Amino acid sequence: MDAQKLTYFLAAAHTQNFRRAAELCHVAQPVLSRQIAALEQDLGVELFERDRRKVALTPAGTAFIAHARAILDRIQEGRQAMAARREAVGGTLTVGCIEPLSDTLLPPAFAAFRRRHPLARVSVTVSGTEELFEQVERGELELGLFGLAPERMRANPLLVVHELYRDRLALLVAGDHPLARGATSVGVRQLFDEPMALLNQRFAMRRILERIFAQHSRVLAPALDIDNVATLKLIVKEGGVSTVLPQSLLAPADRKAGMVALPIHDLHEVFTFALVYRQVPGLSPTAEAFIEAVTASVDAHPPGASE
Repeated sequence: MDAQKLTYFLAAAHTQNFRRAAELCHVAQPVLSRQIAALEQDLGVELFERDRRKVALTPAGTAFIAHARAILDRIQEGRQAMAARREAVGGTLTVGCIEPLSDTLLPPAFAAFRRRHPLARVSVTVSGTEELFEQVERGELELGLFGLAPERMRANPLLVVHELYRDRLALLVAGDHPLARGATSVGVRQLFDEPMALLNQRFAMRRILERIFAQHSRVLAPALDIDNVATLKLIVKEGGVSTVLPQSLLAPADRKAGMVALPIHDLHEVFTFALVYRQVPGLSPTAEAFIEAVTASVDAHPPGASE
């Protein structure tokens, strides 16, 4: 029972489709099918029910998912331990990063990484969560720095989610907004009558808000859609509209300019910022070193802390 067979099994369990699983694993479908059949022979049980159009997990297959993940986790731990013994860190690391973190978390993390590993290179792609998440899934990016809604945390068993910190959502308003003068928090229903500027559908934040409004039989109709957090905050700062973002994205400079973050007290959904990467193949030494730098940066400079 090897890691490759387990990876193919988890991909098929996730997609419920051998063709799509083969695409995710970058192999031909017959290769994946043979490896899964070999795994079933090793285990002495059928993991999938097959017909011409689809496959479905058997009860044994469902039960085996947790075991497969645990085995791959141990393999990954072993690889990481061996990577830590390597002194040379070099080559080019490909990283996907959402724009809010490229402005806040990435600069100090890269500076620390660069000081320790001057020969390594980092190639960063800044885009929305969905595009970057898919690129990590396909192996086009080695690491992703994302903000993830709860449903994304275990969306794909082939991926590792290395949590950095959690944050709650807040209504961000300018200093002259009526709510900025006395309110310490707001409720979900207060959002319904607020004219808002929001991140567009490329961002997990937008989908969270759309779901919240739908749960209350409301349609989310912002006055402005945009794909840039920095510009969004400048627009809110000018007054006339508010926005909803994780509280940590209100930087000390924004607070000095009079902006206020009002927690949404009856919204308990947690937004998680995390590093995401594939289970197989294992991380490169450069990626391991970069994760260490990012984690240390978060510990040294907690997001949202005042200057």
